[in-house]
Amino acid sequence: MNDRPPLPRLGRSAPQRWLLNAQVVVLIALGAMAAGAIQAARAQSPPHLPAEDRSGIALRRRTSTFLVCPVDRPRHYVDDFGDARWAGGFHRHQGVDVFAPRGTPIRAPFDGRAKRSDSWAGGLGVYVYGRRGFAFNAHLTRLGKLGRVRAGTIVGYVGNSGDARGASTHDHFEWHPHGGGAVDPFRLLNSVCRSPAGHPAPRYRPVRPGVL
Repeated sequence: MNDRPPLPRLGRSAPQRWLLNAQVVVLIALGAMAAGAIQAARAQSPPHLPAEDRSGIALRRRTSTFLVCPVDRPRHYVDDFGDARWAGGFHRHQGVDVFAPRGTPIRAPFDGRAKRSDSWAGGLGVYVYGRRGFAFNAHLTRLGKLGRVRAGTIVGYVGNSGDARGASTHDHFEWHPHGGGAVDPFRLLNSVCRSPAGHPAPRYRPVRPGVL
């Protein structure tokens, strides 16, 4: 008589194989979801954002209206809000002209939605609508991303279209808090466009101002 216990059967039962296959499918699905989330986050992340802007966004997000400077370096601006203008008749300047070389990126200063604008005076422009108001950029040479944007997304490029044709290339930048009339954005620009301590910002000196 053979009293030895039977040898264990190799392999897995059908229920065990089904459970293992289900676990593999779940892991593959989770991996695909994670990869998709990473890819989406990368797609929304502003490309080539200056280091000082990347480091400052998180600190400014809760308290500041503007999270990044709307125009990349080199740039130059003064507080010309309210200056006399004569394009299409006398009026007061409704923004601050940020002068920069043609093709310099213009960025969304906050999260929101970007929408194209076309007008005789402003030429090619872009609105950025955010939670606290909207910004308007005029005289672009071409557009960047439209639709939903994050702070730092490129929405256009500096030019001199519209009534600035023949003048120095610049971004006519307006700020309209809560959808109302334009207010002087100079202080808000200074909060995000100043150079880090110890690193003087290169300046772009215009030939002559714009006219919008």
